[in-house]
Amino acid sequence: MKEKIFFENINGKKIFCYLSEPTSSQKKIVIMCHGFRGSSLGSAKQFVDFARLLDQKGFSTLRFDQPNSGNSDGDFLNSSFNEWVDALVFFIKKYLDQGYKVSLLGQSMGATAAVISTSKPGVKDKIPCILLWVPDPKSDVEIDFNQAYEEGGQKYKGSFWKEAKNGDFLKCLDQYQGKIHLVYGAQDKFISQKLRNQVIEKVKSKGGKVMILEGQDHSPWGFELTQQVYKEELDILNQI
Repeated sequence: MKEKIFFENINGKKIFCYLSEPTSSQKKIVIMCHGFRGSSLGSAKQFVDFARLLDQKGFSTLRFDQPNSGNSDGDFLNSSFNEWVDALVFFIKKYLDQGYKVSLLGQSMGATAAVISTSKPGVKDKIPCILLWVPDPKSDVEIDFNQAYEEGGQKYKGSFWKEAKNGDFLKCLDQYQGKIHLVYGAQDKFISQKLRNQVIEKVKSKGGKVMILEGQDHSPWGFELTQQVYKEELDILNQI
């Protein structure tokens, strides 16, 4: 396995990146997108664990910290969902240009950004598979978009959610033509059952695979259940 840590300059900010490539590469890469207040490790280091498993199967992985998150430049207060999507599109195009077959894995708002990115010029119809862990459509968000809020020791602006809502997750999901694997915890405290049902029905109508993890919240999930998620998603990735 070859590993590379580097910073990519996107829109004037240094973005922290961790690229892992297997000794025998299939020229397939999974770009991993963390959630709100998250980082390239993923919840409970699940991105790291899955990346190591993917490496054994010949997949490259890219983990990165979104602008204003983790080790990347910027103050979290100024986080912008649109900037998240822009960064993801940058990486997708970079690896498409290098001849990789690019799939996406996103957790929570990272999953939301992943779906919306698939509708962007230069990306649309080029992503064969998206793996969605607890995506939050934000279609029913009610918040003062001009106010600053605090969550988990971080301050952020309500405009982040306005940008996510305007991205129209459900419309972009409807337009997506590749393989989909969707995972929700049955006791998710952050995403309403109504919204989850909307996403679940949309994915099922498109022939995607849905996993509902009984007894689990938004994140992180129990170890054994997470291993089952990895297994199902590896099965799908091996089909592309």
